[in-house]
Formats: sequence, structure tokens, C-alpha cells
Amino acid sequence: MTVPARGITGQAEIDSYVADWVELCLTLVNDLAIEARQGRQVTGDAGLGEAFAELAGNALTRQFELSLADVDDLASVARRLHIAIDACIAGDLMTAAFALNTVLAEFGAVPNLHAAPGEAPHLAFHATDAPIVDAWAAESATALAFLVGTHQTHRLGQCSAETCDAFYLDATKNASRRFCSLACQNRAKSAAYRQKRRVQPK
Repeated sequence: MTVPARGITGQAEIDSYVADWVELCLTLVNDLAIEARQGRQVTGDAGLGEAFAELAGNALTRQFELSLADVDDLASVARRLHIAIDACIAGDLMTAAFALNTVLAEFGAVPNLHAAPGEAPHLAFHATDAPIVDAWAAESATALAFLVGTHQTHRLGQCSAETCDAFYLDATKNASRRFCSLACQNRAKSAAYRQKRRVQPK
């Protein structure tokens, strides 16, 4: 995992490894630790089932044996990561650091090199034999810690659409993203249009 200090625009850049794990972290939090997403409430049991299906097919977790019990444990991790993300967005980096440090220590986030047969070693932040919950927690907390350490927490955002608490990683050059998805962006535009029609004099 590497994060160049400065990019062409004078801002720190987030490399693809960090970005992938931040995105996966946000998937976990959005599936298991928020109350509303894309215009509907997130319910407990249904949310676990949806998260199970999404995580089981994710390229970064496909190599793990994933169970519904694992997803239940991941929900506990997600709530702790939610605290860190909220703190990052609020600019409270000390609270974010404390929350992340506890996760990093508890789940054994230690840099080491992994290598599949016939492939070059790559840097990871979980043991090769770590179960999915430990691996997920360690990598997710490490990726968020890199955002804190490189002053890139402004890249984390929360959806501006109504009835959506989802978080996102903003990769735009000027950090101008406001919605978690195109669906929420379209919902917000439609709502603004309807409101404008209501207030226009007839």
C-alpha cells in the first residue's frame, strides 16, 4: 500500500489499493451500519442478507469462506468504522484516530507480504491465515488510517439526498461529489424540480 505525497495538482493522491479497501469499507458500513439508503430504510435481517450477497461476490473477499455469522460480526466492526468516518467528516481527527487505533490493534493489522503461487508478493495488512472478519477489519481500518495520515479525509462524504445516509469516497479533482450514487442524484434533481414547480406562480 503506497500513497504518493503529492500529485500533479499539488494534492496527495490515493492509490488504487487504498481506494479499493476504502470502498469496501464503505460498502460494509453502508450495508450494515446506516439507517437509510437510496430512499428506503435499511432493516436488520434483510440488510444482513443483502450484505451477504454483495460481499460474497466482491473481488476482494471472494477468496474467503463467508457465512451469515461472519456478516453479523462484520456489522459490529462496521458500527465502529462508522464512528471513525463520522469523525473524519466532522474534522474530529483525534476521535477518528482513537476509533481506528482500537480496531487496528484488536484485529491485528500488521503489514506483511502475501504471494499466491506464481504471483509477485503484494503488501497487505492482515495475516495470510486471518479469517474474513479480522482481514476485513484490519484492511478497512488501515485504509481509513491512510486517509487520516495523508490529510485526505475530505475525500469522504455522506449522501445529500433525502432518506439516504450512505457514505462515499470522492475521487473528483475538486472534491465536488454530493451523492452516493446516480440514483440518489436523480432523486434529488427530481425532488428539486417538483419543489420548483410548486412554488412557481400560476
